[in-house]
Amino acid sequence: MDTSEQPKTSSSAAPTPATLSAETVAASATRTSGEEAISAASVSAAGAAYPLSPQHRISNPTKEAWILHSLKNRRTEFLSSKQINVFIGTWNVNGKSVANSNELSEWLGFVPKDDSQVGYDKLPELVILGFQELDARAEAFVYNNAVKDNEWTDAIEQGMGNARYSYSKLASKQLIGMFIMVYSRIDVLEHVSGVQATSVGCGIMGMVGNKGAVAVRMVYMDTPMCFVCSHLAHDAAQVDRRNAQFHDLCRRLSFGLQDDDGASSPAASTAASADPLLPRGSVVGSGQATAGRPLTVFDHSYLLWFGDLNYRLAIDTGDMNDFIQRGEYASLLGLDQLRIAMMNKQAFEGFDEADIAFAPTYKYILGTHDYDPKRRPAWCDRILWWTRPGCEDGVRSLEYTAVNSLVTSDHKPVRSQLSVDVWKVDAERRQSVYIDVLRILDRYENECIPTATLESTVVELGDVSFGRMVRRQMRLSNAGQVPLEYSFIATPSRESYAPAWLRITPDCGMLLPGQDILLEFAVLVDKDTSAALSVGLEELSDILVLHLTRGRDYFIQVQGRYVPSVFGMSLDYLVHCKKSVREMSREDFDQCLLSGQFSVPKCIWSMIDFLSQYGVDRGYSLFYWPGDRALAKKVREWLDLDVPLDPDNILQWHTDSETHVARTVVEEQSPRLRALAAQQQQQRQPDHGHHAGTGADSSHMSLIDQTLVSSTLNTGFNSMNLYSDNAAAAGNPGTINGVSGFAPSTAEALEHLSLGNIGESSLVNDSGTNSNSDSDIDTASIGQTLLPGNSRSITGGNSSLLSTSEGLAGSPLPEAIGNIALSAPHDTGVDTVANSLVELLQSLPEPLIPSDLYPACIEAGGLSRAATLEALEVLPPGNLNVLVYLLAFLREAIERGATSAQRVAQVFSRVLLRPPAYDQGPRDYEHAESFLQFLLRSHGSI
Repeated sequence: MDTSEQPKTSSSAAPTPATLSAETVAASATRTSGEEAISAASVSAAGAAYPLSPQHRISNPTKEAWILHSLKNRRTEFLSSKQINVFIGTWNVNGKSVANSNELSEWLGFVPKDDSQVGYDKLPELVILGFQELDARAEAFVYNNAVKDNEWTDAIEQGMGNARYSYSKLASKQLIGMFIMVYSRIDVLEHVSGVQATSVGCGIMGMVGNKGAVAVRMVYMDTPMCFVCSHLAHDAAQVDRRNAQFHDLCRRLSFGLQDDDGASSPAASTAASADPLLPRGSVVGSGQATAGRPLTVFDHSYLLWFGDLNYRLAIDTGDMNDFIQRGEYASLLGLDQLRIAMMNKQAFEGFDEADIAFAPTYKYILGTHDYDPKRRPAWCDRILWWTRPGCEDGVRSLEYTAVNSLVTSDHKPVRSQLSVDVWKVDAERRQSVYIDVLRILDRYENECIPTATLESTVVELGDVSFGRMVRRQMRLSNAGQVPLEYSFIATPSRESYAPAWLRITPDCGMLLPGQDILLEFAVLVDKDTSAALSVGLEELSDILVLHLTRGRDYFIQVQGRYVPSVFGMSLDYLVHCKKSVREMSREDFDQCLLSGQFSVPKCIWSMIDFLSQYGVDRGYSLFYWPGDRALAKKVREWLDLDVPLDPDNILQWHTDSETHVARTVVEEQSPRLRALAAQQQQQRQPDHGHHAGTGADSSHMSLIDQTLVSSTLNTGFNSMNLYSDNAAAAGNPGTINGVSGFAPSTAEALEHLSLGNIGESSLVNDSGTNSNSDSDIDTASIGQTLLPGNSRSITGGNSSLLSTSEGLAGSPLPEAIGNIALSAPHDTGVDTVANSLVELLQSLPEPLIPSDLYPACIEAGGLSRAATLEALEVLPPGNLNVLVYLLAFLREAIERGATSAQRVAQVFSRVLLRPPAYDQGPRDYEHAESFLQFLLRSHGSI
């Protein structure tokens, strides 16, 4: 056994249970983290299924101490004890021949001087003798035979005189020079069982038996006992090695396996518990022998350890002999290495030894009573004992002395007589008392278990929409008599205590008896959590675990219905949706991926189409104003239901803004747009399934002009040929025709977006300097849909121009641009649709320009337009189509004076370029804006 697990004696055991009450123990036990109270059911089961299984052990030290204390107070109900005398003798015979009977009789001490008979009551019940250096022959190290066993057995029995007829030899074990013999008085043989012997060498190379130990165990009545005779490393300087050998022997000395019923093989009679107060397999005590592993020396009530331990005096004072002659041993014992090791817990921790009142036993000149002047005297030969907690004071010393008259060895033999408490246990009665003690503790523990009450175990969320927080509350009350510590904990299927779309406030805390608290459950589905919810792969429901420390767990069900929306849905699904996402089931979403796709999602086309008609000829104000929250909700509803945007409703939306200009559909159309529409009407074909203007000469028209004319004259979305029938027919929905004018490569597609001569002045701010302002625009705030708990601070921007709560926050603009934007007439409806477009792009779980391209795009933003186009060469075809379509509109808006390239770069660089989730560093807004401005430039412009 590892010495770190060694049980402690009463002198070193921390808890003293004498002053503990059951209430105190129960309260202390419940304060132990992770400790579960023993329920009445488990106690009843323990009584019915004796013995208790090891997994039900109680490991709380305070609780163990109280149970042992309670059993000790009631031990008279099941325990009968008596005292026996145990004789222990140890002698290093220095390899000499067998001693004569007279010398052995003098060592044994209890043998009468004459051959007279001795009554049993005068003789010790057990006699244990240990020898060292019994066999010093060289061949003994090789063959390890026990030729000396019989010789010394005969000699010892001769030395007992007539007392030998009162004893029976129980066991003996020899390991080269170490030898142990155990005798029992004949009249008590019926009380002895489970005798086993073992040996371990730890000498040369840590294995040879010139040093090591021999051991014997037994059970006397119901008291397991172990006897170890050891010989440790010699030489005064080898104290560390001796300490290490002790720990090695503790770990390696073992006996037969412990059976499931507590018995040890092969002797089933060793079933007695090491602690008389506890049943076998008791739930108390981590030191109990565990079924299925060998018994160690510490799996006994008593461990008696003796032999030539070879501990010396730490230093030579030069006047040791003077102290010895005067019998002043106390001063020298202060230098004893063994006592120093015990005091420093380096070896023999928890062992006891009787007071030493005899001279050092080593090293004598053979045949004399004189010490060898070449060696400092030392008490090498010792007898110690260890008792299991609960068996304290079970061993008392009656005699501890050395026999100085014997001179045949350089060691003096040592003997000790000990009075040892042994017991007989009524197992059934002990089990009954033990169960009763557990019931008492259980009753007090139940009173100390925290108890809570909840208003409900179900949190109904109702309908939850993208980006709109839903809050619910639930009251938690402390209904118990002790403080309640609660926390929501993770489950095996999830590392966090709640899904990503849910936040609980507070998620942990403490309530005193009678107190309560409102728990708030806040649900917010954003771009990080919407992807799976939008298409039905996941549901807006979960089971939370509310854990009470030292108490039970409560299960709370959170359930709601996520309202599908184009906001928060991935682009892959958006380009395939042919009808309202509200009407689509999970199977519909799965099926739509197998069909053909639009070049541009209908929701994005609807908003760009609206802004192209009503937002680009209204002055310098596009993407500067926030719009109206109520109207934004209606716009979302129309997009989710696949309903065309209603211009009359949107453009005539009532607002208190003084600069609001309400414009009708006819008034909004610019002369240029009306001219383009008229031209397209002349060339219009009746087949809506083909691209609008197929038969027209549109080579002189820009892409955005073609799109605007087509969308003005055709009410159906398919009139733009955004859906590729050819791709679907070919069985390759990933092949996208795109809008007319899209070229196969990214660079060509972007270059073909010629909206006329966008001069250099359109790509720089009005002050004539390049726009590299490192502003922080949080585009989620554009539509004012950010809710508490999901918002990010928005820094930068000119507060005199627009605040974060009023409109599109951004970097400070030159005063001229700011004045133009503020003074230009703006329409709340148009502003609302513009903000909805930005919000939709930001809500994409994966941005239009995938996050893994972010580093390359940022790097390209600091280089050139050519580098920008090269960075997008790997852009997926579907993303490319949407990007080209969006850029065509933004270029048109810039050309027609609805906004500035700087403002577009500030806003859309935040939504189109997003770093990967693992990139937690600061965002490079300057290069992001430069990147977008490069994309906005037409071929040949600076």
